[in-house]
Amino acid sequence: MDSINNQPVDSANEGILVCGLGALGQACLSSLMAFNLPIRCLDRKSPKWTDLALGRALAEVTFIGDMRNPESLLEAGVATARAVLLLSQDSGVNLEAALQVRLLNPKAQLVVRSSKGGSGLENQLQSRLPGLVIVDPQLLTAGVFANALRPDGTEAAFDVEGELFVVRSVVQQQAASRDLFDQLGRMQRLVQWFPAGEAPAGPAASGWWNLDTKPAAGDRLLWLELASTLKTRPRYRHKRLSIWWAQLRLLWEGVCDALLRLQQRRNSLLAWGLISLLLLLLIGSFLFGAGSPLRGLMLTLALLKGEYLDAFSFIINGANSELTPAHFPLAALALIYALGGTLLTAWLVALILDRLLAARIGSQEPKPLAAATPYVLLLDGGLLATRLRQQLRLQKFQVVQVQSTGVEEKFQAEAYGSLDRALKALRHCHCQAVGVLSDDLMANLSVALELQQKWPDVRLAVRSHSLSQSSNFNALFEGMQVINPLEVAADAVVATALGERVRGVLRLAEENLLIIDYKITSSDTLNGLSLGTVAGGYGLIPLVLIGYGAIKPIALPNPERILQPGDRLVVLAGLNALRQVEAGQLKKRCWMLEIRGMRPNAPIFDIQVALARYLGAAPGEMAAYLDCKLAPQLTPSIYQVPGRLLEQALKRLGVNCELVPANHCDS
Repeated sequence: MDSINNQPVDSANEGILVCGLGALGQACLSSLMAFNLPIRCLDRKSPKWTDLALGRALAEVTFIGDMRNPESLLEAGVATARAVLLLSQDSGVNLEAALQVRLLNPKAQLVVRSSKGGSGLENQLQSRLPGLVIVDPQLLTAGVFANALRPDGTEAAFDVEGELFVVRSVVQQQAASRDLFDQLGRMQRLVQWFPAGEAPAGPAASGWWNLDTKPAAGDRLLWLELASTLKTRPRYRHKRLSIWWAQLRLLWEGVCDALLRLQQRRNSLLAWGLISLLLLLLIGSFLFGAGSPLRGLMLTLALLKGEYLDAFSFIINGANSELTPAHFPLAALALIYALGGTLLTAWLVALILDRLLAARIGSQEPKPLAAATPYVLLLDGGLLATRLRQQLRLQKFQVVQVQSTGVEEKFQAEAYGSLDRALKALRHCHCQAVGVLSDDLMANLSVALELQQKWPDVRLAVRSHSLSQSSNFNALFEGMQVINPLEVAADAVVATALGERVRGVLRLAEENLLIIDYKITSSDTLNGLSLGTVAGGYGLIPLVLIGYGAIKPIALPNPERILQPGDRLVVLAGLNALRQVEAGQLKKRCWMLEIRGMRPNAPIFDIQVALARYLGAAPGEMAAYLDCKLAPQLTPSIYQVPGRLLEQALKRLGVNCELVPANHCDS
């Protein structure tokens, strides 16, 4: 397909140029090999191949040079490239190379790797240069981390056009009495079927399995459901009394900790300060009281507050004598008290201002959670952690973030500066999942293993950059998922290079599934097809349809809906399905509807309309299929899901029919 429309192109003379052969570049090359497109590679130095077989296969088309150098680009074949992937770790280098590529090949699709979460320059270039797409692999794979950290037992959840979809795993406790099709609800789709003790029945999200089969005991089914039509997870709420009780307990424990530290640090400045204050109050009570300790205490407090003349006049009047030189030592002592009190008042004002400014700027500690509140803990991660926070909170999970720097201003008041401070503040709460998201894999593993020892049942997701095929290492650490965002994002980058708009990536059923946004045009391979044909022929799940001129999206639209130019379709698909759409190759239809007769006075016109809607023909052409006097009639071949729906519709209209396997599968 070209960069705008999903139309097939002649790939014999157009290939893909991959610049930057690091971890992401090599992962993209592995995915591109399945497309049978001409591939060329460019890097500043000879790459260190993690897959030696891949390196040998691409040795003759790998060039050494700077991607910003026009001569190196021309030598690598940029002038005839259909798409160019600029995947250096330096965003600045990628942007410079993108400008150079656009001068050498104005029609190529450009995919530029970003590591800044979308800077101003990147956004400006993306809006001004057609065919240029900025991709941040870290943020693109936030959904994978969010699903790994979900504490509610679901496999995944994601949002499309304001609709929340949830993937649930169901294990059959006993043999089912209904087949797979009858178990499908209006707002449900089957993502994957794992027969007990066997390999998956087909590619994930493809629907390429026999829906007439009844699941056996032990089979595992992954169901995609529209959460807005189901019972969603309620927000975790506590009464105000519970919050106050948690705050009082934290305050009491804070006082106890302060007293304990005071006992352990007897020579500290704080200890001497408290002792000195008590001595000043005691001495002042006798010096300034004139025989009345309570009066002396009040006058001492007044002096410490910063007052001098009024307090000293009360002292003289209490002694029943006029001011004489003999009172000068007492006046000097009172002045010292007053100056010390002024400093004390200034310290209190500074403390109050510091708290107010902290609240204004957003650098104060987060508000304490109520006792026993379940939460998800995110450690470091920067922009990735911010995106994770947004996704998890959208799904009503309480999220706590630990990040010393790099937090967005609106989230600064909700992030702790260190893990120790967070654990201390949240010791009365319940941690359900932890995401360790820094760039240092060894540091991540160290923290994750310590937390796993502290909380054996907690879910752990660890970010990795240095492990290839990091999912294979999950077996080494039970209860922990090691995720390499670059590997997961490779399929999304490849899909973007082929002109698709990728909304996100999911890791389901041991496969990467992409959320793709199609805009239907007149030359599109999807134009004029029903959604049942799109789903059954290409092996994908239509999630949301926005009709041309419509505002409200349709979630999990009906299979008989015909796609027209101007429609927008969001699908869940694997890379194999995108290859089928890319080539316009539909899977063969292997089912037919056998019509055996109908009841008297059956609504003939309604039956013809139903047949025409699912078979893609005019109602008048359907009359021949209703002539069953001599023998049953067979309809043209159809996919199984639309066929079963048509069978149900005709039976409601009084038609005796059955969906049967076709003698010959038709394209």
